[in-house]
Amino acid sequence: MVASNQAMPVPVISVAQMRDWEKTTWAAGRTPTQVISRVGHIVTSRAKQLTRPGDLILILAGKGHNGDDARQTGQNLSDREVTLLNLANPETALKEFNSLLSLPPVLIIDGLFGIGLNRPLEGAWVKLIDKVNRSRIPVLSIDVPSGLNADAGEPEGAAIRATVTLTLGAPKKGLLKSSAWPFVGRLEVAPDIGLVPCPQEGEVQWTLPEDFDNFPPSRPVDGHKGTFGHLVGVAGSLGYHGAAVLAAHGALRAQAGLISLLVQNDVYQPIASQLQSAMVRPWRPGMKLPDSCSAVLFGPGLAANDLPANLKSELRHVWRELPLPVIADASALDWIPTGTTPAKSIRVMTPHPGEAARLLKVKTTAIQADRP
Repeated sequence: MVASNQAMPVPVISVAQMRDWEKTTWAAGRTPTQVISRVGHIVTSRAKQLTRPGDLILILAGKGHNGDDARQTGQNLSDREVTLLNLANPETALKEFNSLLSLPPVLIIDGLFGIGLNRPLEGAWVKLIDKVNRSRIPVLSIDVPSGLNADAGEPEGAAIRATVTLTLGAPKKGLLKSSAWPFVGRLEVAPDIGLVPCPQEGEVQWTLPEDFDNFPPSRPVDGHKGTFGHLVGVAGSLGYHGAAVLAAHGALRAQAGLISLLVQNDVYQPIASQLQSAMVRPWRPGMKLPDSCSAVLFGPGLAANDLPANLKSELRHVWRELPLPVIADASALDWIPTGTTPAKSIRVMTPHPGEAARLLKVKTTAIQADRP
């Protein structure tokens, strides 16, 4: 029995770091067999979520530990119909795969190649992977989509286009690269696979669902709407009122106690009519923030060409002077001022890739390629 690791940050790591982590685990007395057994149970659990009892699952298992993980998974799926293809010869494997397409499988579990792949695949393997992709059967890839270089994020001639990639231990750097997105599908992390606590560090940390186990925090019985903060949002203009509504819904989802939304007069009615819990008011020049205000958001939907000039000047003043957390989003990113802000004040900018590219004077593709 392998003890579970305590919850801790999960770094995004390289293949070399993953190998070092494994070596540290073996040196501590744990064995690959123990880890493979645990991985098999984890993959089994995810496969059952993607299928129903009696469904046919096709398992593609290669020669390495990735294949061992897949084979172990097959042994655990007693309430599913399982066909296991142990693939050593791609030509034979292609014929077997073609014969199974008439059934057809509900799910393919991909355990062909793991993170050690670092050379172009032979033509026969490329044909097999292409056939899997063209079958359009949902694929659950173990650790990495077969054929994808886990460091570079590029296919080695071809790569499985997974529906879900369940990566093991920690996410590998290549899986987060924009070139890998079409192959990775939904990236999920199984952090506790029986290894020792991760000795590696990364520039980026991966957020796990467990990180939100205590959110929202429990609230005191004597708490009320004034206890949990007051967000003031300045958002929405003619033709762009939907962004203001979405921003208010996001604030409500985050469970701020009070939410005030200041909007342009010509969109007051369509915004207010869609919000029950937020307090919507038309913006007026010189309006003061309420004394209870604890944070400010501005920018969503402030894209109309005829925005009042004093609206921008007042929001610039808020950004420069307000000793409270301030978030600038969307169109406001183009006109917030440079320079200092109050000591220890929080300032947050939330550009999408196109806005970030405009601010940094680069192409959007450059932003996408450099996203962790």
